[in-house]
Amino acid sequence: MPSSARPASGRRLNRVHCVWAAILSLTSVWAHAGDFSVGAGAGVVRGKTDCVDGYACEHGSTHAKLFLGYRVTDGVELQGVFFDAGKFDGGDTSPLGTAFGGRFKVDGIGLAAGYRWSFMPSWSLKGQLGLASVRTRFDYAAPFSGNVSESKTQPLIGVSVGYDLTPNWRLSVDYDATRFKVHTTRGSLQMLGASAQYAF
Repeated sequence: MPSSARPASGRRLNRVHCVWAAILSLTSVWAHAGDFSVGAGAGVVRGKTDCVDGYACEHGSTHAKLFLGYRVTDGVELQGVFFDAGKFDGGDTSPLGTAFGGRFKVDGIGLAAGYRWSFMPSWSLKGQLGLASVRTRFDYAAPFSGNVSESKTQPLIGVSVGYDLTPNWRLSVDYDATRFKVHTTRGSLQMLGASAQYAF
């Protein structure tokens, strides 16, 4: 068994090396056609959940995000983003009429295309539209126990106002919105915050 596993492991490593080589080659080609950027942001978030008597209900939390951007042409940008939308308290009612409460934990990863408009020196307005895979986990509150999680593809929209500190650094105020769902509960997710972005 050990002797037959080593060649398979070697083949996996070779595939990984080939994938990384392809990514580096594509990055080298793309870098001549546009600019890459990385950034991070944080702020407040509101998740719309149902409230039931006898259980905590809290719609507000904090969020954080990391993103990677690529400028296709002047004004047109692509962005990949990961976000952690925090935790919310809420509940629902089972098909038999039993009320239950608990805590929602939401995160996601998305891809969006957008357009940036420079409306005055150093200032810009950006709008973007895309899709996100949003994962929601619900932890039941006492007297129930356990949890359930679900991932759904949801629309992702965003608007931001940015200020260029330097040719490479930009600060932005961002508004992003999507939706989440777990079990029979679904709601809107709205994130407002600030971010810093570095272009290279």
